[in-house]
Amino acid sequence: MNAWSHVACVYSFETQTLQAYLNGILNGSRSLFSFQGSSGDTTIGVTYAIPPGSNYFDGYLALMQFVSSAKTPSDILRDATLMAYYSFDTSLTTDNSLNGINTTTIGSPSLVPGRVNQAIQVNPSASVYTSYTSFLLLGVSNQPHTYSLWIKPTGSYALPTILFVIAQTGWCASIIMTTASGHIVLHSYSGALISVSDPIIPLNTWTHVGATYCPSSGFRLYINGTFYATSGAFSYVAAGTSLYLFIGGDGGYAFLSAPGCSAGFTGSVDELFMYSRELTASEILVAANP
Repeated sequence: MNAWSHVACVYSFETQTLQAYLNGILNGSRSLFSFQGSSGDTTIGVTYAIPPGSNYFDGYLALMQFVSSAKTPSDILRDATLMAYYSFDTSLTTDNSLNGINTTTIGSPSLVPGRVNQAIQVNPSASVYTSYTSFLLLGVSNQPHTYSLWIKPTGSYALPTILFVIAQTGWCASIIMTTASGHIVLHSYSGALISVSDPIIPLNTWTHVGATYCPSSGFRLYINGTFYATSGAFSYVAAGTSLYLFIGGDGGYAFLSAPGCSAGFTGSVDELFMYSRELTASEILVAANP
C-alpha cells in the first residue's frame, strides 16, 4: 500500500501463455490459454462486473502502455526498473526511457561525436538538469539503484561534479565526480558521507563508469566493465522525497554535499542509464562494451 509498483501482463499467441509481472519479476503464469478477444471499449480504473461499474481502483495510475507484441522478460525488467536513459543521440534533453523525464539546458551545451553516436558536451557554465523533482525512487532509503555512463574529460580535472542529485529539502549528493588529480569518486549518504574512489580517469579518452548500490553490497565502482572498489555494506539514508538531477554540473549546490567541489564537468557525457535496481557485474560489462 502507498507505494508505486510496476505491473505488466503479457500474452503470447505463439505459446498461448499468459504471464503477470510485478516490478519486473514474473509473479504468475497460465499455459494453454486460448485468448478469445473481441472489439469494444477499453476502461481504465474500473471493472464492469455485476453490478456495472462497481469495482473501482482506489489509487494512482501512470504510464499505461499497450504494445501489440509479446515482450520478453528482459523487456519487462527494463520497463520496470529503467528510471531514465539519456542517449544524447539527437537531443540534449530527451529521456529515451518510457518515463519521459526530459531535462532543461543551463547555458549552451552541445551535441558532439560520442562513444555511441552522439554525446553531450558540457562545461562549468553549460549543463542540463531536470526542472522538476523527477526521481522518486532515489529518494527512498535503501532503494537499490545503478548509474551507467560514458565520460570523456577534456579539460583540467578541477574537482568537477559529473552527476548530482538534490531534493527540495536541501538533501543532496555529488553522485559521481573527480578529484583534482583525476581520481573518480562516488558519493552516497548513510547519515554521513560515503565515498568510493579509485582509478585516475584519463583526459581525452572515453571511459565507462558503472556505479551500483544495494544495502548488502554497498556502492560498487566499475571502470570499463571491471570492478574496482566498494564501500562495503551500508544503509542508504535518502531524502524521503523525489529528487532533481543535474548532468555535467551541480547548479552551485555541490558544496552542500561534498566539501571541496568547485566546478562543473568539462568534457562529454554519453549513454547515461539510471536503474532502480542493482545491475549485476555481467550487465555492467555488457554496458561497457556496446
